[in-house]
Amino acid sequence: METTEFVTVFQNFGFPIALVIVLLGAMGWIAKKAWEYVKKRDDEAVRLRDQFIAYLQQNHVELTGAILENATAAKENATALKENAAALNRFAMMVEKFEKYLKTEK
Repeated sequence: METTEFVTVFQNFGFPIALVIVLLGAMGWIAKKAWEYVKKRDDEAVRLRDQFIAYLQQNHVELTGAILENATAAKENATALKENAAALNRFAMMVEKFEKYLKTEK
């Protein structure tokens, strides 16, 4: 409102009524500004939430890939350990045979 509108309100109505009208107008203006601020903060919160969800989804994909790679590597490691155990068993059998051979040669 302009100054002339305030003066007109005070001229047309008594002081208490004019004061109430001006205060209601000020409260309306404050409420409008508060609503705009809340709406702006809400939009920003939604934007940040969406960014965070996208970030979590991307990390989920990356972590799933890393877990899959680790599982594959663990499987290959288990196979290699099994082969090593078999080789050690064969070597132990050869050492045992060699030991028996050396004992019979004496």
